[in-house]
Amino acid sequence: MSMVAWLQARWQCSQDQDASRRQVMRVLCTAASGYIGGSIAVALVTAGHEVSGLVRSEWSAMQVRSLGITPAHGTLDDVDVLRAAAMRADVVINAASSDHERSALAMLQVLDGTGKTFIHTSGSSIVGTQSAGERVDDVFDEDTPLIPSSGRAAPSFLGHEGECRPTRRSPARPPAAASRGTDSER
Repeated sequence: MSMVAWLQARWQCSQDQDASRRQVMRVLCTAASGYIGGSIAVALVTAGHEVSGLVRSEWSAMQVRSLGITPAHGTLDDVDVLRAAAMRADVVINAASSDHERSALAMLQVLDGTGKTFIHTSGSSIVGTQSAGERVDDVFDEDTPLIPSSGRAAPSFLGHEGECRPTRRSPARPPAAASRGTDSER
């Protein structure tokens, strides 16, 4: 099941309306001009949802606007922009830096107690090795024991401290990805 299909199903189940009536989600997606964020945002627009996307430049704003995404101008350091955009959304997908704790916490503070969904993309390195960047000859596969990386931002705000707050928090760990995304001027 794709992330969009899963999110739509989860959204529909959370609504107190007739399940046969399709609901439109309002989604904020950070890194909307990037590969992962852009792919998610375009899929959501294609599925008929209203998507706003955090973009840093006017060029990126033009690119995402041409794809049906409403640009929200700012960076991960612009917490007021993030809070305002998150407040208007039913679902927030943080597809930007998984380690920018300040931005993620700013969006979560707005969502806490609302029952809205927060999806945080994080790399597979969150359960990495202790190689400290050095070359190793070991083979890593599905049988290799996982060694949680304690220095990452995701566990601190997706973990135990938020369990009592009615906010749906979901980490998403896509495989390593590199591409130009929706912004072709890079």
